[in-house]
Amino acid sequence: MRRHNITLSEPVSEMVQAQVKHGRYKDFSAALQDAAWNFFIGPPSPYEEYGVTNAEVESAAERDLAAIRKDRKAGRLKPWKHGLCLFIYARKSWG
Repeated sequence: MRRHNITLSEPVSEMVQAQVKHGRYKDFSAALQDAAWNFFIGPPSPYEEYGVTNAEVESAAERDLAAIRKDRKAGRLKPWKHGLCLFIYARKSWG
């Protein structure tokens, strides 16, 4: 790895320091490395991050959807009540 001395504008420097302070990055160098990589090369693929291919993800999704369709036909799934779910979520968040 090479060392580089760079000068950042105050707003950029403060933003990077805030990211480090909040624990998103270990240090200032890691934050700048990630920002430069994502800007010039692009963010890493979520498939690469988890070590799977697009085809594996699609086949797993198809398998899950087929199982859901099978359970729905067999009557093992309860119907979803939109209003009830929102009410339960609101109650949990209020108290």
